[in-house]
This record gives sequence, C-alpha cells and structure tokens, in this order.
Amino acid sequence: GNAADLSARVTGTGDLAFDSARGQTVSLSNMDNDYTGITDVRSGNLLMKNDNVLGQTSELRLAADTGFDMNGYSQTVGKLTAAADSLLNINGGSLTLQQGGTADGILTGSGALNINGDTLTITGENSTLTAKTTIAEGARVLMNTTLGLGTGDIVAAGTLTMSKAAGALYNSISDAGRVELSESDVALVGNNSAFTGQFAVDADSRLTVFTAENLGSAEVSNGGSLVLNSNTDWQLNNEVYGSGDVTKLGAGSITVGNNAAWTGKTEIEQGGLVLGDGTSPVTLASSEVNIAAAGMLSGTGGVAGHVNNAGVLQVGTGTGDNLLFTVGGDLVNSGTLATGVNGQQAGNQLVVNGNYTGNGGHLSLNTALGDDNSVTDKLVVKGDTSGTTSVSVTNAGGKGAATIDGIEVIHVDGASDGEFTQAGRIVAGAYDYSLGRGQDENSGNWYLTSGKTNPDPEPNPDPDPDKDLRPEGGSYTANLAAANNMFVTRLYDRLGETQYTDALTGEQKVTSMWMRHVGGHNNWRDGSGQLKTQSNRYVLQLGGDIAQWSQNGLDRWHLGVMAGYGNDHSNTRSSRTGYRSRGSVNGYSTGVYATWYANDASHNGAWLDSWAQYSWFDNNVKGDDLQGESYKSKGVTASLEMGYAQKMGEFSGSQGTLNEWYIQPQAQAVWMGVKADDHQESNGTRITSNGSGNVQTRLGLKTWIKSHHQMDNGKEREFQPFAELNWLHNSRDFSTTMDGVNVRQDGAKNIAEVKVGVEGQVSPRLNLWGNIGVQAGDKGYNDSAAMVGVKWNF
Repeated sequence: GNAADLSARVTGTGDLAFDSARGQTVSLSNMDNDYTGITDVRSGNLLMKNDNVLGQTSELRLAADTGFDMNGYSQTVGKLTAAADSLLNINGGSLTLQQGGTADGILTGSGALNINGDTLTITGENSTLTAKTTIAEGARVLMNTTLGLGTGDIVAAGTLTMSKAAGALYNSISDAGRVELSESDVALVGNNSAFTGQFAVDADSRLTVFTAENLGSAEVSNGGSLVLNSNTDWQLNNEVYGSGDVTKLGAGSITVGNNAAWTGKTEIEQGGLVLGDGTSPVTLASSEVNIAAAGMLSGTGGVAGHVNNAGVLQVGTGTGDNLLFTVGGDLVNSGTLATGVNGQQAGNQLVVNGNYTGNGGHLSLNTALGDDNSVTDKLVVKGDTSGTTSVSVTNAGGKGAATIDGIEVIHVDGASDGEFTQAGRIVAGAYDYSLGRGQDENSGNWYLTSGKTNPDPEPNPDPDPDKDLRPEGGSYTANLAAANNMFVTRLYDRLGETQYTDALTGEQKVTSMWMRHVGGHNNWRDGSGQLKTQSNRYVLQLGGDIAQWSQNGLDRWHLGVMAGYGNDHSNTRSSRTGYRSRGSVNGYSTGVYATWYANDASHNGAWLDSWAQYSWFDNNVKGDDLQGESYKSKGVTASLEMGYAQKMGEFSGSQGTLNEWYIQPQAQAVWMGVKADDHQESNGTRITSNGSGNVQTRLGLKTWIKSHHQMDNGKEREFQPFAELNWLHNSRDFSTTMDGVNVRQDGAKNIAEVKVGVEGQVSPRLNLWGNIGVQAGDKGYNDSAAMVGVKWNF
C-alpha cells in the first residue's frame, strides 16, 4: 500500500534507514524507541505517529526529494542534515536540535524549532515556516536569507547570524542574545520589544528599522550603517555605538537619548533627529553630521564633530530658555540655524568650537528686544567666520527701548570675515531694530540697535540714542485721525447756499435732498520727525430735511437725516530706515442734523447748526515685511456751529449784474468720539489709539458776492463766489501707543485754512456748489480738499 507503520521498538546504536518508493510514506509509532544511530530518509516520506519515535538518534538525514512530517509530535535529535529539495514539516510539533546541522531543503509548518547547541545553517527561504524558533545560549543559527526562519517568533538567547542576506526580517525577536549582520542589508519589521540583546552590524552591512519596537531595548554595535526610517515620532533609547554611520529617513522625528555613542557619520536626509531635552542634554559622538534640505537636527547638548547643514539645525525643540547646543568642530551652513522656536523664550546659545562658514544660509534668533542688556539668543563662534548668512530676529516679549552699543547676538573670537545681513524687519513696540557690526574693539561681533548713537564729541560723552520708530505707528494714527475727521461737516457743506427763498411755494418750505462728494489729500509728520505720512480720502454724504417749521413766522427750523460712506488710504515712510507702512480705513456713518435761521426771508442775521453722527470703520495696517493687522473703530461725532450774515453793500457791474457783498463770522465746535479697539499685533506689540474725545474748534470769516445778471431775470438763478478764512484748534493730538511708546501726529494743534468756491441756485429746485480748501499747520502739516455738492428741492 501507500503507507506502512513501523510500530516495533527500535533500539541499539545502529542507523535506521528508509528506502520507500518515491511518494510513499512510512510511519513510526513506538514512543519507546531509544536507538542512537542516524535516522536516514533516503527516499520516500517519514511520518511521526507519536512523540520520540526517533529515539535518541544522533542525526536526522533527509535526502533530496524526501519528506519528514512531525504530525504534531515532539522529537529531539542530535543534528539535522536536510538536503536541497527535501521537506521538513514541523506541522504543529516540536523539533529540538542538540547540535545544529544544515537545512538546505524546505522548512515549513507551525510548532517549535529548538536549537540547543552548535550551529544550524539554513539556506534558502522558508516563507511558510511559522514555528517558534528558540536559539539557546551558545547556539547559533546562520542563514543567507531573511526568510530562513520563516515568519515565526524567534527566542534568541544565542546568536542569529544573517550572512549575505537581503530583505525584511518579519520575525519578532525576544530574549537577550545577539543578532548579527554580515555583508547583509536587513530591515527589521517585527515587534522586538522583548529583545534585550545586541544587534551587531559589520562594516559591509546595513540595518534598517522603522519603529522603536523593531529594536526593543537591545544595544546596536554599528560598524556599517544603521538606517532609521520612520514617518512617526519615537524615542531611540537604545545604546548605539561603533564607527558606522547612522542615516535618518522618513518624515518623522526620532529623539536620541544618552546612549548616542556612534562615531561615524550621521546623515539626516529626511525628518528630524532630536538630541535630549532641556534637562537631559545629549552630545552626539558622531564625527560628522550632514543635514539634507529635508532634514532637521534639534535639541540640546550638541555634536562632537563637524556639521554640514542644508536643512534645519535648531537649539531646543519647543519652549525653554538658556538652552545650549555645541558644535565641536566646524559648521557649514547653507540651510537654517534656529536658536529656538520663533517667538518663544530667548536666551539660547549655539556655540561653534571650530570655524563657521555661511553658504547663503540663514540664522533665526529670538530676542526680548529692549536695551543693551536684553535677553537674547546668540551664535558664538570660537574660530573664524566666512561667507554670508542672512539673519532674522523675532521679538520674544520685549517692548523696545533705546540701545547704546546694542544687543550682542553674534560673537566671534577668531577672524570675523563672515557677513551677516538682516533679513526682514526686526520690531518691538514702536521701534525698528537693525543688525550691524559693532564698533572699535567690538567690530568682530554683531549687534541689534534701535537707533543711531550720536555721542557728544567731548571727552567721556554721554551717548544720546536716537531710536528708530516703526512706520506702523503713523498708519495707526492716520487711521484714527481719518475716522474722526472723515464725516465732519459744516452747514454750507450740506446746503451749498446762504439762504434762498423757495419761489415755488413762498414761505411754505418743502422737503429737499442733498449730496456731496469730497476728495482730499493730507500730509503730516510725527513728533520725532522720522515718520512722514500722506493719505488720500474720498467721502460721499447724502441727506435731506424731514421737517421744517417756524416759531414766529420769520425764523425757520430744519430737521434732517444724513448718512455717509468714506475711505482713507495712507502711506507712512520712515526717513531713518526707509521702511513703509500702509493704512486704510473704510466706514459708514448715520446721523441727524438741525438748523435754525433767525430770518428765513432775509440774507442777514444769525443762524445755528448742529448735528450728531455714529460712525463705524474697518481698519487695516500693513508694514513692510510684517503680517497685516485688522481691527475695528467706532464712535460718535457731534457739532455745534453758529454764524451771523451781514450785508455790507451792493454795487452794479459793467455787464448789467447786480452784486451784493456779504461777510459772515463763524464759529464751530466738534466733539470727536471715534475710538479704535485695542489691538495686539501678531508680533506681540500692544496697540492703543489715543485722541478720542478731541474737541476741534473753528473760528472763521466768510465773504461772498451774490451776483444776479439781468439775463437771469425771472429764472430764479443766482451765483455767489466766496472766500473763507478759518483758524482751527484741536484740544488733543491723535496718537498711537505701542507697548507704552507714543507716536503722535504733529503740527495739527493749530491750523490755518483758506477756502474758495462758488455756490449757486441753477433753478428753483436745483442748487449746485463746489469749493477747494487748503489747510496748513506746523511741522509740515497740510491738507487739501475739493468738494462738489448738489441739492434738489422736491
């Protein structure tokens, strides 16, 4: 038949050979077998039907094209000699090899494979082997493929050696033995958390890991290459030593502990390598660290050797101050050096014990911008500097202050031939800082200064620093001034005429609607004279009477409503730094007005006008190289105005015109209550606007000639050119406080104004008017405006 069972007890020292026909199976079933000779399967298949059916055999031999099926049972043999094309199926059983052997055929099945001594050499892949392999202390498994032991767990108290193997090792390894790579390229993908032994990588091998579990808590003796390829963040707590290289791949960051003892190169091609933390610094023993464009090295402690940076080298990993990172050799920078996280605490240092070379790289610092004693990050170079490096500085909570020598941010002990150039704005509070070399004995170092130092030339002068103001202060101030002045109006801005009798209805006044357009240009300087601001505005207002009445038949009261839209765009430039800032304000208003004429039928007499408006605005400020800022403003403005028109005489013109000459003194008080919301800039500067509550008073004299031509008889058409002189006084300056420093509009305390224009009644229903006005104050303050208006009587 196809199967025969040997159930008799086999004993003695002789060999037991099986020569069944190809494809035939012979089974053994007597568990009391105790023979010690060789079990030699020369042809056919051998099937176990009980435990220990091979007795105490010294060797299990499997010839080519033979098979051995353990069928779920256990057996201990001296050694295994399995030829190529043989098949050993553990099949849920347990095979123990006391003296190793060779396995050139196929190993398959589940169960247990135990190597208690000597060396088991495995050639070929055994991908269907899922049995758990135990390598006892003193024993070894040598294989030339990563699938030599299939995918089952490996308990390695002894040694697992992969020689000239390549690929992924899927097994999970445990215990405290040794895993060796010889001329191999192996990637660990199993969970080796329970492995506390050693991975040994020779000079011609590469070991790749992806997670902390791949290495367990084993040490790594690296004479070749260790690749940390991870897209997630994890901690490398393993002791890694040797002269081999370490390469970081993948987008994740790996934190290295105190056991970073390898002396070979470190290649950070992707992701990050983090050294220690603020309380436990780590010094990497690597002789050379190369950071690629997509790589980052960060942390505290440092590197024993040289660093070539094309990516990011950062001191620390987050918050923290007084952190130190030391480069033991030279530093070549074509990437970014960051002494901390932007805007976090200052006080960190990057120290280079060798030379520093800037290959167009960048240095990013944090400084609590204030006076010379401000806390700052610093680059310290013990050797020489060369090349060029751009430098950006982020304010770390400083409010700005005057500097004398400046804040030292780069210190050079050797030859300071390198150039460090400022990149972008350096701002704090109201001030701009600039980066430059020191003077005299400090010329090798680099400092941040908030302005120019102009000492008295006498001996032992007391320097008087002149600080550089930020132009944004002018923009904030311009926005507030525009919002308060934009919708300020006078009686004749709205009505466009002195007084006209309605010829259609006589004394019975009717509803009218008016509209005016204003365009203007404004120039002023701040109190320091550094900032010059100019702005352009446009205003549209319209309104109309909703009620009119008389108390005595001679006077007349007008009550109306009005609304408006306006915008103002300003540009402020610093004469000291050349930086510019742009401001804009857009808003609307709605309000009411009331007017009283003492004599509605005559051109002479007194009048009173008052109005109140509520306005709301969107404001924007954008400085050069800074993030744009947006905020709101709103408030009430109100006015009380009075005047007295007096006819001074009349005369006839050569062209048949009748001319009447009038003068009119005027007075007005305007309360300006538009206030901007307090605002904190993205750089941390606190902004408060001042000037709300300003009372603007005006005293003026207007004169006009009312002219009527004979050709206009019966047409109710009249024109009156006018000229007006005014003096304006503001009780408060509009200003902006930036972290406690005030930037104010100068020259607007007292203003002279000249205005000329023409007002006319084109028809009984239509009035048109227009004027041009020029204002001049102190310190270069000036304003020019043009207005056109129209009124229609219904």
